[in-house]
Amino acid sequence: MGANKNKSMISRITESRNFGLILGLIVLLIIAAIITPSMYSVNSIINMLQNNAVYGLLAIGEMMVILTGGIDISIGATLSLSGVVCCRLMAENPDVPSIVWILLALVIGIICGAFNGLIVGYFKMVPMIATLGTMYAFRGFSFLFSGGEWWFPHQFTEGYQAFATKKIIGLPSILWILILVFILAIIFLGYTRRGRRIYAIGTNKESSQVAGIKEARVTFLAMTICGMMAGLAGMLYTANYATCSYSIGDSYEMTAIAICILGGVSITGGKGKVDGVIIGFLMMAVITYFISLLPGLSVWSDAIQGAIIIAAVALNIFTERSAAKRALKERSALI
Repeated sequence: MGANKNKSMISRITESRNFGLILGLIVLLIIAAIITPSMYSVNSIINMLQNNAVYGLLAIGEMMVILTGGIDISIGATLSLSGVVCCRLMAENPDVPSIVWILLALVIGIICGAFNGLIVGYFKMVPMIATLGTMYAFRGFSFLFSGGEWWFPHQFTEGYQAFATKKIIGLPSILWILILVFILAIIFLGYTRRGRRIYAIGTNKESSQVAGIKEARVTFLAMTICGMMAGLAGMLYTANYATCSYSIGDSYEMTAIAICILGGVSITGGKGKVDGVIIGFLMMAVITYFISLLPGLSVWSDAIQGAIIIAAVALNIFTERSAAKRALKERSALI
């Protein structure tokens, strides 16, 4: 009896999606350590995570939308708009307290996300088409507000940059913000009614409607949170790199989607956990940093990322089908 219990526990661990992800991450780390040993100094690891933190923020926001069965491809443009507005106003008003700019970034993101939520949730537009349109609109607004200008390090105030680069207990503040977002996302999705409703409409829209869940309201919430994360990412991106133009954030939505899929978030909605997205973020951070250290691979970065997305989708399909087969066998055994 005890042996069967231990066996079932071991089988549950090894069959877990996260077990495969962790195993893949370990293999990736070993390969990278062999090829580029310098990658694993403490400073290199911190820099790697700091330079990819924006992708983690975007991935959490994108996860909310994907769980509902939708997708948001406007987050890179929202990041751009938020970054440009904050940088321009900061450069023109250097005496304004820096906290104003992070609040402004959140407001811009919320407005962009809420607009997406309105046309997708209440006007029933297809998420891909709706956010494709807003992607071009937000990018256009970003260009108009920037006037085609760039902002460079000497134009950034110390307080503005501190939101991303100030060291707190050895880690830059952008990483502490990312950790806080991860924790809040775990609490929201796992322990609140609204979080469970996001899973519910992604799993089965008809059943959730019968249960009295308002699909439009939940979709609006998910897309608003996604926009808020993109707005925050825009301000932190510019603070981290002390540079800005309307072109920032181009194709970042693809990386965020790749992290979600890699982390086990089902593209059809209803399935996925924050811990999986965290592992997916770490894997993507290692991959992108590893590619940047090898000049010969840098030209292949987009192709490698595309291959990762295809492989992750294939793994998700295989995992879901395997789980369905196991469930069917278990039900058959009870009959």
